[in-house]
Amino acid sequence: MTPEPRTTTGSLSLWRRVWDLGYVLAGVAVATVLAWPIYDSARVIVVSVVAATLGIGIVLLAAKLRWTWWLTTLVAVGSFLVLVVPVAIPSALTSPMRILRGVLDGAAGVALGWKQLLTLSLPVGDYQGVLVPLFVTLLVGSLAAMGLALSNRAVSGFAVPVVLLMASFGLVFGSSEMAAPLTIAGFTIPAAQPVLLGILLVLVSLAWLVARGRMARSAALRLAQAHSGDVRQNTRSSFWVRLRRQAAAAILVIVAVAAGVVVAPTAATWVPRDTLREHVDPRLIVTQQPSPLASYRSWFSGESYDTEVFRIDGDLAGFDRVRIAVLGSYDGAVFRAGSGSASQEFYRLPASSGAGVPLTVTVGEGYSGVWLPIPGSIDSAPVFGGERGEQLADSFYTSANGNGSVVVLARDDGGFGVRPGDSYQVIAGPETDSRSLGATPGGEALISDDAHPRLAAWVEQQELPRTGEGLLQAIQRLRDRGYLSHSLQDDTRSEGWITRLAIDDYVFQPSYAGHSTARVEEMFTALYDQQRAAGADAPPDALVAAVGDDEQFATAAALLARYFGFDSRVVIGTRLQPAETAPSVPPCVNGSCTGANVSAWIEVRSATGAWVSIDASPQYELAPFFVNPGEERPENPTVVQTLTTEVLDPPPAQRDESTAASSDESAEPGWLESILTILRPIATGLLVATLLLLPALFLLGVKALRRNRRRAAPVPEVALVGAWDELLDSYHDLGFEVPTNASRQLAATEVDRPRAAMLASMVDAAVFAEHPPGRQASEAAWQLLDEERAELRAESSLGERVRSALSLRSLVNHVPARRVLTQGLAIFQPKEIR
Repeated sequence: MTPEPRTTTGSLSLWRRVWDLGYVLAGVAVATVLAWPIYDSARVIVVSVVAATLGIGIVLLAAKLRWTWWLTTLVAVGSFLVLVVPVAIPSALTSPMRILRGVLDGAAGVALGWKQLLTLSLPVGDYQGVLVPLFVTLLVGSLAAMGLALSNRAVSGFAVPVVLLMASFGLVFGSSEMAAPLTIAGFTIPAAQPVLLGILLVLVSLAWLVARGRMARSAALRLAQAHSGDVRQNTRSSFWVRLRRQAAAAILVIVAVAAGVVVAPTAATWVPRDTLREHVDPRLIVTQQPSPLASYRSWFSGESYDTEVFRIDGDLAGFDRVRIAVLGSYDGAVFRAGSGSASQEFYRLPASSGAGVPLTVTVGEGYSGVWLPIPGSIDSAPVFGGERGEQLADSFYTSANGNGSVVVLARDDGGFGVRPGDSYQVIAGPETDSRSLGATPGGEALISDDAHPRLAAWVEQQELPRTGEGLLQAIQRLRDRGYLSHSLQDDTRSEGWITRLAIDDYVFQPSYAGHSTARVEEMFTALYDQQRAAGADAPPDALVAAVGDDEQFATAAALLARYFGFDSRVVIGTRLQPAETAPSVPPCVNGSCTGANVSAWIEVRSATGAWVSIDASPQYELAPFFVNPGEERPENPTVVQTLTTEVLDPPPAQRDESTAASSDESAEPGWLESILTILRPIATGLLVATLLLLPALFLLGVKALRRNRRRAAPVPEVALVGAWDELLDSYHDLGFEVPTNASRQLAATEVDRPRAAMLASMVDAAVFAEHPPGRQASEAAWQLLDEERAELRAESSLGERVRSALSLRSLVNHVPARRVLTQGLAIFQPKEIR
């Protein structure tokens, strides 16, 4: 045996390994680019390079040293444990104990890191162990893909789904918001980056499969030539067959890609972009906590009024408000943090230096709970101090827009959250009140008139436009015609706030607690009746009628906003600077906030998506004086102060069928909308599956049309010849080597099949007979063909039958090489203009 065949085979094996290596590296590169928006950190590149080098290197080393699969797995696991800390958890490289804990966190991150990644707001950076899932994905993916690609067995093709799954990491764990579209020549491609990268990876996968098949076939032919001199290959014929086959494959790919690009813009609007991130419970059941708005009056009762809630140290210039709780869901009884909007979903927030002012918050004796007071706005996690600092950091979550933060660490007293003495530092950015609703148009009411008839009647009574400016005027009238009262009785527990307001000649008026629909309707009933009795032209002091505090008025203002068509929510917090718009609530003194400083306001979403803060505290200078229809308010009215008041139970919350249907009293969706909600994802899935199967369906359709056309030929002799052609095509697709230009008898001898010989004799007899055959002869030929095809299917495995159905050999064999050349050259020839 000459050494040349071995040299050729060795060179081919080297090129195939280089080709396989390039394909796996291309998959890692695409996966890295798609995962970049999740982290937005240069550390992603380090993780990708190390993971790919480690995975591919272990496979090549295992092939060189002939390791068993279990030894390869042990080496991969050991390498992961050694490199996980310096590569994926760099923050643990501070001490030997931290390194040891980092290794344990990395091992645990294989199972738990996925959930941690999903509960962090994007981008996550290199916070704690969030890079571990990416490291594991790229390491396992490159190791498995390279191992499969180097295999000489049929399983090598499974490297493609491994690479595709590896690249899908960024799509599955990324944001639910679609990427920016790309418009080319008036045609828009939604989510351009992931779509184009996905198409690129599919095309690379197809190219790898095709080239790898050609390499394997070439190696087999060269090996056969090395052992036998009888094997020859018609180079010219082989070239044209390959050209036709590749042209047909390219047409199928172009059809599939074009169909996908055309259909994608429409399909993308059927259902919202959905990821795992939208379905992971961040371990916070905040909705089960008592509503802080329901206990609002406790801040003004007894010693809580003067007890410090929290203290903020640092430069407070430019900081106006401190948010404690953000409540966006209303069920007709209480406002609470709900899951009805993205702003109320809680995520982890990565720790980073960030830009802003460092402020230190210390929890006082007057506060404990899950809600974390946050000044201004933050985009990085607080740094907690004290003995519970690390546990508090692990249990910190924030809402999607950073305006509401919670801590769910269990306390010794059985509760959750922070406790007196806990402290933390935040890098905060001041928020300005420059945002305004202005002339923003309202929309359809988000609450029903049936659930809030008195609110709707009072709004109609004001004759205001349904715009942002109209809403602001309605809320200002609500505050001007309201009167501040924090309790039902003037007793020792109310002494603190009454004494402070008495400086301005405050006169006590009792008011119920609670902010149910019934309580709010009671307020609007009083306002409506007072204006109707006093007249539309009555002075402002004659229209004061509603009594309550921020609990009731913030709820009423939020419902007004929803009636005007604006999204709204209630915020509980404090003011750090004096405000003319809220004189009834004093600001914190030198960063020290007590119960007296706790207020509630609302935030309304503008047309730009920004939340605009609007104060809702009522005034306390003009006491209500109720007039009957036809009476006039005295010039100097005497307000009778009630010395003792009977304690009455508050009215029950109104929870009728119209309000219990949903948290925002929205109407139940119709049956058609409910059905469409179920059918849209199903239709989208079927469409995606159809697009993926489009090349195969197109190929099967072409073969079926060809077979039906041959069988239904109007001339029996043509149908007979068509049966023979169909038999040869079946043999070609199954891999039989049939001479291209041989006679029927010679071809039947080569395949060595009894029915092939019978059909060849039948067709020859019909073609060369003196009289043309009849329809019975053609039907007999096709019956024989059907029996042969059934026997071939029975003798073939499932994989062989699938490859036969999707084979292009029977199609390209019918395309003459001369025609391909002529049509190809015609493209470049100038056309004559007549």
